[in-house]
Amino acid sequence: MDEQVAEMIKEMTIRAALAGVDPTENLEKIAKARVRMHMDISVCPCAAKDTDRGCISSKCLREINEEGICHCTAFKKKNR
Repeated sequence: MDEQVAEMIKEMTIRAALAGVDPTENLEKIAKARVRMHMDISVCPCAAKDTDRGCISSKCLREINEEGICHCTAFKKKNR
């Protein structure tokens, strides 16, 4: 695995843990896409024009709370 992808996965996993949500099985694919597109973690690769959306943003957390998963499918409600 590329070092940049590993670092992106680490950062996304840390943010998920701090927010109390779980990463999904799509996390690695999304991290690879972010690195390939040179996208900051605060920008959603699925909705780049939506400047209020990014990993663990308030929009992302609202979607996870309401729908169980975020827009780009990287994070989901914590399994209890």
